[in-house]
Order: sequence, then structure tokens, then C-alpha cells
Amino acid sequence: MKIKIKKPHNLQALYAKAQNDAKKHNITWQGNLEQGHGEGYGFKGHYVVDEEYITITVLKKPLLATKARIEREVAAYVAMAVTEPHC
Repeated sequence: MKIKIKKPHNLQALYAKAQNDAKKHNITWQGNLEQGHGEGYGFKGHYVVDEEYITITVLKKPLLATKARIEREVAAYVAMAVTEPHC
């Protein structure tokens, strides 16, 4: 399953929050501002960032996690990450 989300203007803030959250929640994650991969909480996948989008490829997900739900959660996380004052 692939999810494309519009790349935020402040990609660095999103990256910093994702790094911090991965450590805090014991999620295995390696990557940079261009690409990476990770797994945790029943999910496994990778991401690639281009000029306009972040493309997330979900390789494994919990049975009850629908694509629509994952898309909503990812969009909400990105919006929150780039608007938080401490990022």
C-alpha cells in the first residue's frame, strides 16, 4: 500500500519530530530527509521524499488498520508536526 502526502514547507520540523517520537516509542527507524525505513506497532515500511510529496510504502500493517485510517493519521501527524512551536 502506498500513501502520498504533500511535502510540508518545514520538512526539517517533521523529520525532527518523527526522530524524537521514534526514540520515545521504541520504533526502529533509520533515514534522512530524502528516504528511510522503519517498523513498530505492527507496521513496517519505507518512505521517499521528492520535490512535492512524501511517498510512504506500507509493507506490513495491523489487520484492522485500513488505508483510509492510516492516510488520516499520517496527514494529521504531518500537520501537527510542522505547527508545533518546539519543532
